[in-house]
Amino acid sequence: MDNYADFNKYSILIAEDDPIALSSLANILRRYFNHVLTASNGYDAYEQVLSHKIDIILTDMRMPYQDGADFIKQVRDLDQNLPVIFMSAHTDSKTLLRVIPLNITDYLIKPIQIDQVLRLCKELFKKKSELNVPSKTTKSLYTLKSGVDVDLDNKIVSKKGEMLLLTKKEFELLSLLIKNKQSVLSKTEIEYLLWDGEIVSESSVKTLVKKLRAKIGEESITTAKNIGYKISIIP
Repeated sequence: MDNYADFNKYSILIAEDDPIALSSLANILRRYFNHVLTASNGYDAYEQVLSHKIDIILTDMRMPYQDGADFIKQVRDLDQNLPVIFMSAHTDSKTLLRVIPLNITDYLIKPIQIDQVLRLCKELFKKKSELNVPSKTTKSLYTLKSGVDVDLDNKIVSKKGEMLLLTKKEFELLSLLIKNKQSVLSKTEIEYLLWDGEIVSESSVKTLVKKLRAKIGEESITTAKNIGYKISIIP
């Protein structure tokens, strides 16, 4: 049996109008998650998002008062990268076209298999952990293309022996880019990893990158158009 022990660090919101299905899902997921929140329609689900820290949403499509698509549209005004898994018995093109623009993680056809949900959650949490935590074999001293030296272990950033003062969030972004130096990180990934589900403006990443570039040199962070950002390190 797969190990889902680390799920107890996360919270999940289930939005489902069928009380029997909702109760069944919640009872099963409570075996894995310490925090399982429930709602029977989009309005109630949105109130849960406003009131609690949610790590992943599992929502039905068709619900009274406000359906899943309209609920997630509201969520996306607050958070562009909160993982969302839709559940639905409908596969018509009209329904699918409503959810495609909502940056969803997956669309599961009812009746859903709990293993599917657990697998998707595990993949999401694993990716977050891998992106945010360095390998024990990763070195801690780097020199950027601009000549700036970075000591990740001691959180020191300097150039020609003169220390550069970075804010906590600026250093977190620099550290994240360095730890993933072989990859281009998307705006969505950066938001999800640095703000951990907090409500931030759409320009937060762009503004943070601009401020960091001003301190460590424009050439130190390259932009992959329509993809994301990558750090430039001297080998």
